Amino acid sequence: VSLVSAQTYTEWEDPEVFQINRDKPHATFYRHRSEVEALRAVKLEGSPFYQILYGMWKFNWVKKPSERPQYFYMKSYDVEDWGEIEVPGNWELNGYGIPIYSNINYVFPNNPPYVDRDYNPVGSYRRSFEISEDWEDKEVYIHLGAVRSAMYLWINGEFVGYNEGSKTPAEYRITDFVSTGTNTISIEVYRWSDASYIEDQDFWRLSGIERDVYLYATEKTTIRDFRIIGSLDDTYTIGKLSVDVNFRNTTKKPQKGYSVSLKLLDQDKEIYSERQEASIPVGDEGSILFAKDLASVNKWSAESPYLYTLVMTLMDPKGMVVESTSRKVGFRRVEIQGNRFLVNGVNVYLKGVNLHDHDPETGHVVTENLTLQDLQIMKEHNINAIRCSHYPKDEHFYRMCDEHGFYVIDEANIETHGMGTTNQGLDDDMERQAVHPAYLPQWKETHLDRTIRMYERDKNYTSVIIWSL
Repeated sequence: VSLVSAQTYTEWEDPEVFQINRDKPHATFYRHRSEVEALRAVKLEGSPFYQILYGMWKFNWVKKPSERPQYFYMKSYDVEDWGEIEVPGNWELNGYGIPIYSNINYVFPNNPPYVDRDYNPVGSYRRSFEISEDWEDKEVYIHLGAVRSAMYLWINGEFVGYNEGSKTPAEYRITDFVSTGTNTISIEVYRWSDASYIEDQDFWRLSGIERDVYLYATEKTTIRDFRIIGSLDDTYTIGKLSVDVNFRNTTKKPQKGYSVSLKLLDQDKEIYSERQEASIPVGDEGSILFAKDLASVNKWSAESPYLYTLVMTLMDPKGMVVESTSRKVGFRRVEIQGNRFLVNGVNVYLKGVNLHDHDPETGHVVTENLTLQDLQIMKEHNINAIRCSHYPKDEHFYRMCDEHGFYVIDEANIETHGMGTTNQGLDDDMERQAVHPAYLPQWKETHLDRTIRMYERDKNYTSVIIWSL
């Protein structure tokens, strides 16, 4: 997509355009230099492959798109007189615009896929960052954990991409846009867009960059993704471990002699290890599969959330570590037999709650400390299940549910019930179906995109027992 075509700004009112240049979704994981560092780190802290972009950004807010600073992403544009806003953060809780609570009704005139241009605030973000020489020969990506509701991205004045879908990450390969030394990033966010018609949840309507923002670097040959399944056999005593590892090779030729080492630890004791060689073709299609049966494993459940540690390490043809990652893994088997819901062969009664992203001071920016407080209170009241109403949560939520023991119903960021009300000028079912995003073919791919991104990000969390739309 050229820079000129990006300036037409029709994307935020076109349901068939919900992303431009976005990278493929993948499971949550963080790369480290060694197995020791991967075991020690919970997230990305301490890894030289990451650069966090939290903190204060230059910020400009206007009430409608026609008032936005159109060329603010250009290097020559002066933003010194702009205010500042903390990222992540919601505009409306930092002095820009008004928080709006609504259940069913849309907070703008109902005319999908269009949005009222007389009041649709736009936030423009700018900041600089440094690229060290250590990253010079690597692939560089940017991760935006959640931006509401539609965003455009530029690096060093060049258009990179566009995204909708405000509760799952958007990642972009920016290798060709950055250089060693100082670089600039510019992000333009629209409060409402065509995406808002399928984000009509019962909660406070807030805007902005709401979750993690960071850069990360990989080698030209890297682990792109993996799928972990920790299940049980029919006797519920033998653990069945499956790990499907997917690679990315951005060189111009297949890579031979690489290998992947897999280790499973019970506390500090190694109970399984295997190393496989990998011939990695160009692109994203290379993969290898690990499969192992393990006798007498400790089972995971909400009552007894037993977790093992899996360490995965990619090595080059010389046997040197390229990258290493670790994560917690549980063994459990979920089944429905007749009208019974079983976990590990045992009847389970779900005593659950619905959970929104909401902090009384920071809005949709929810910290790990607040999440831990919520989970502790739930445990004290014998709650064992959480429905992610009505969108995927921050990635730390699932890790903590694995650790503390909760059954999670993960839910895609899709809600259109405002289209089913008669008090917004839609008098009957035929009229609603004529414009309802759930019925129109041009909305199909964006619905699928949100569902796929949820699954791909969260597929390895033991606590997720149900996927919901």
